[in-house]
Amino acid sequence: MTRIDEKLAEVLIREVRGLPLRQALLKLLDRGFIDARACERQAIRDEVERLQRQGMPRCEAFEVAAATFCCSYEKARNAFYNHSKN
Repeated sequence: MTRIDEKLAEVLIREVRGLPLRQALLKLLDRGFIDARACERQAIRDEVERLQRQGMPRCEAFEVAAATFCCSYEKARNAFYNHSKN
């Protein structure tokens, strides 16, 4: 963590002080402080991995995840394979 990261963390803490966790996260998403697209990509990856652990083939898992997240098969596939560089 850099000093700037620490300062930014303080800003976020002030934004949500006193709120329950779920409300705090929703507020940060609404204000654009959390990358909703990155969260969506992670949620799709998690869903595909969960379905695979249950024995579903990956291509079928992409189809189910796409239906679950109201997106295209291609978007689900890209979310799974294209990890951001963090």
